[in-house]
This record gives sequence, structure tokens and C-alpha cells, in this order.
Amino acid sequence: MLNTALLIGIGVVCLIMTVLALIFGVISLANNKPAKFLWLTVFLTSLVGLIVCIFIVVRKAVHAVEDFAENTAEQFDTYADSLAGHLKTSSIERHEINPSSPQIKILKSYLPANILNNEPEAFYTYAGFKDYYRYPLRYPFSIHCMYSTTGGELYNEVNVTRFDENDNGEMYSGISNISKIAFDKNFLLIEQEVSSTRTDKIINHYILFNFETEKKEEAPSLSKLLQLAKEKGYGGPDSLITLEQYHSLF
Repeated sequence: MLNTALLIGIGVVCLIMTVLALIFGVISLANNKPAKFLWLTVFLTSLVGLIVCIFIVVRKAVHAVEDFAENTAEQFDTYADSLAGHLKTSSIERHEINPSSPQIKILKSYLPANILNNEPEAFYTYAGFKDYYRYPLRYPFSIHCMYSTTGGELYNEVNVTRFDENDNGEMYSGISNISKIAFDKNFLLIEQEVSSTRTDKIINHYILFNFETEKKEEAPSLSKLLQLAKEKGYGGPDSLITLEQYHSLF
């Protein structure tokens, strides 16, 4: 920066000297004075100095533009590589469900005829992203987990059209800490793992959830939960599975 400023300063001086030498040289030449050769020498010297300064400054400017263009291209390439890596990572971190999964066919078979094919297909295929996990059940219900695949919460997603957005119309059912499930077309059997307020032990709670009415009933044990469910017409599995095991069915 200092060299360029110095060159510009010298160039300005050379320009002034060139103009002055030209003026006084013409005057001396017109009056045929001996100083005309001196002014001619000053004129030529100043002109050469001015041309040299202009050449050097222009060359520096061209190099600066070339360096800027090269750095910009490198930064763009770096950004492009970073973006490509991010997109690649995003595709890896997205939890996918096979659209042709047999489990999806089972879930669709649980729906009444007036609902089937009216629900968004993404309800069955979107399983979350990074540390957010989503497990579709019978439409419009699903279980959501944050930071781990346990401690799920039950949501009603009848108003949801975009499942990959936050605050998208989902409605919390009031049931959380879900660790294991079993269900058929009418009922969801839930085991909750709740931390005791008095000890470090985990306490298991059992809930029967009705998909149609969204009502829930508590049971004191797993056996009582199964008994209650069967009394109401439940025909699903007798054993509950973890959310990870459920996800593996897709």
C-alpha cells in the first residue's frame, strides 16, 4: 500500500514537472534562450518517469485484480465443497423409512375407508432428523423423541401437512416418557418409564389409549394393561416392544 502511494506521489510530481518543462521549454524555444535544452531534458526525464510510474501502478492494479479473482474462486470452491458436504451429511443424518415397508401397509390397513388415501404420504415416511426421532402409528398419531430413542411423546398430526417443520400444527396428547408400545387398529398400549422423586429407580406406568376417542386409561401392571385392552376388544400383540424395535419394522 505504501509503495503504491509513493509511486502515485512520484507520478504526480513527474506530471507537474512535465507540464512546467513543456511550458518553459516552449517559451525558451520561442525566445531562443540557452535554457531551452535544460527544459527539454527536464521534460523528457519527467515524461519517462511519469510513464514508468503509470506502468508500475497499472501492473500492480492488474495483479491485485487477478489475486482477488483467484481468492474469490478459491473461496467459492471451498463454500461449494462445504455445502456439498453439509448436504451429504444432512442426507445421512435424516432418518428414512422405506415407502414400500410392510409396516406401512399394516398401518394403512388399520384406517377406516373414509380416511385411507386422504392422509399425507409423508406421515408414513418421515422419521425425523439428527437427534429428533419420529415413529408413525395409526394415522393421525405418532410418537416423537428428542435427543434419544426413548422417552417418547404421543402427538395427533391430523392438521399437519409438512412433517419436516417445527410448530406445524401437531397436537400433544399429554402422554410422555413412552418407552414401549403395542397396538392394533383401535388401541395403543403404552409403557412409561418415569423417574422416582424419592429414589433413583425408574417406575413403570401403563396406559391404554383409544385411537378413536383419544381417551386414556391407566393400569397398575403390564398384565392388567393387557387384560383391560382385551376386555375392550384389543387384538394386537401380547408383548410390548421398544421404540427402536418398532422403528426396525419399517
